[in-house]
Amino acid sequence: MSNTPTDYIELRQQRDFSAVISTGFQFVRQNWKALYRPLFFICLPIYLLASVLFGSFFRSFYGNALAGNQELMMTGMMGSMGSMFLGYVLMALSMLLLYAIIYEFMRYYMENKGQTPGMGELWKVVRGQLVSYFVIGFLAGIIATFGMVLFIIPGIWLAIVFTMAFPLHAFERTDIGDSIGRSFKVIKGRWWMTFSLVIVLAMLIGFISYIIYLPFMLLTGLGAMSGIGSMDDPAAMGERMGWLMTLMMVLGGVVNVIFQPLLHVPIGLHALSLIEEKEGRGLLQRVDDLNTARPTA
Repeated sequence: MSNTPTDYIELRQQRDFSAVISTGFQFVRQNWKALYRPLFFICLPIYLLASVLFGSFFRSFYGNALAGNQELMMTGMMGSMGSMFLGYVLMALSMLLLYAIIYEFMRYYMENKGQTPGMGELWKVVRGQLVSYFVIGFLAGIIATFGMVLFIIPGIWLAIVFTMAFPLHAFERTDIGDSIGRSFKVIKGRWWMTFSLVIVLAMLIGFISYIIYLPFMLLTGLGAMSGIGSMDDPAAMGERMGWLMTLMMVLGGVVNVIFQPLLHVPIGLHALSLIEEKEGRGLLQRVDDLNTARPTA
């Protein structure tokens, strides 16, 4: 699938705050079919499986809690810890794949001047880079968590800095250490702008997600209330509550996959904008392209 020249968006370009957001949304809107296909066929099934595993934990927990049996509740929790742990692992894997797919999609788009990759082609690239993404995310998470333990503000500061690590690895193919180290250089002098961008996008996406969640939350509450009369059967009530929690998580997975590109594509554009502001790589590349295309005498 290729875009016409008039549809092509030059990603490696310096942009202000509003342009980063508007261009990011424009990019998602123009390429939504090619971008969302791998997200729904690769990331979402893993997230849904994690939701089912979490649901088994909740069904056991609620059933024993409603029965008022503390011993069975603790035994059930311990017995379900394996599914809970595996659920967390699968959810983390789903999110890691989501980040990798979005940024590798943007990389392919830039390298091929507006062409978008097929799902198999994109998966081949993502699969080859997945270990690097995992190690970068793991190390950045450990460092940011350590900052949180020392004091909350350093942890927040580091978390914002490391939003650049994945895009830098995708766009520049920096190694693991450079992806983390270069994040400090790229974001220098623009931390507050990056923080504001993340907060504004997160609040916007959170508000829209809440509107989607609200009807289902009301239905879930009504379903729970309707089961109050069956409290003489705690196991059945616990089963019902567990399945309601599972359905909530399934809905959360779908909403997450839909809206995460609206957060991470602008973050990727912001990273490219900062690189362009400091180093002018995109401008130099465009000059080289013009010189290459210029006919010789």
